[in-house]
Amino acid sequence: MSVKNSILEIKDLSKVFHGIAGSSIHVLDGISFTIEPLENNNGLTSILSPSGAGKSFLLKIISAIEKPSSGEVLLNGKKYVKPGGGIAYIPEKASSFPWMSVSQNIEFALNLRDISQDEIKKRKEELINLVGLSGYEKHYPHEKSSGFRFRIALARALSVHPEVILLDECFKGLHNESKKELYNLIKSVIHELKVTFILATSNIPEAIELSSRILLMKRRPGKIIRQIDMLDFNKSHQGDNRHIELKNEIEKSFEAIQ
Repeated sequence: MSVKNSILEIKDLSKVFHGIAGSSIHVLDGISFTIEPLENNNGLTSILSPSGAGKSFLLKIISAIEKPSSGEVLLNGKKYVKPGGGIAYIPEKASSFPWMSVSQNIEFALNLRDISQDEIKKRKEELINLVGLSGYEKHYPHEKSSGFRFRIALARALSVHPEVILLDECFKGLHNESKKELYNLIKSVIHELKVTFILATSNIPEAIELSSRILLMKRRPGKIIRQIDMLDFNKSHQGDNRHIELKNEIEKSFEAIQ
C-alpha cells in the first residue's frame, strides 16, 4: 500500500551483486523513505554519506536505470520500473552533446516530446532564461566549465516536466562561487516550477545549505541511519553557530560507524 498523497516512495530497496564462486557484495540494504508534496517540504532532500556508500546506485535505481535486487519505487502510487519523464537523473559529470550548441541541446530534448514547433521555440527560450544561459545560445558545452554544462543538463531535464530530479554529486569539484550560483539556481527552480529534487552528496555543508531534509546513509552496506528535518532543526536550534554544530554532529555520526 502506498503512502497517501506522496510523490515518491522508496520501499525497502536492496542491491546485491553476486560474483563467481558464490561471493556477493551487499551494496544497499532496506532503503525506505517518502517524498511528500512540495507544500509539506521545501523541495530538496539530500542523501548524505561518506564516499562509497552506494548513493549513485540508489539514484540509478530510483530513476529505473538500474534494477534493485528487492524493493520498489513508486511515483504517485504507481510502480516506476523504466526510465521516463516523471523522474530525471543528472549524473556527476552532466551530459550533453558536445557537437551541439546550447540551443540545439535543449531543442533536441524538446523534440522528443509531442509538441508543436512554436511550443518548442517558446519552451526553449523559457528554459534558457530559467537556467541563466541567455546570450550563450550558440556556445558549445565542451568549450565551457562543468557548471555551464550542468545548466544545460538541468534545462534538458526540465524539458520533460519531471516531478522529481535526481542530482548525483553534481556540484563536486566546482569552486565556491560556481557552487553558490548553482545552489541559488536550484532554489529558484524549486520556487518557480515546484519541482522536487533529491541530491546525493558527501558534502555536509552543501546538504545543510540546500536541504529541507537530510537522510544520513552509512556504507557497507548502504543504509539510511537517520533523518534530519531542517525546518524543525532550525526552529529548535537558535544562533549563528547552529549549522556548524550540526556539521560537527554529522561528522561524529559518520566517524562512529566507520
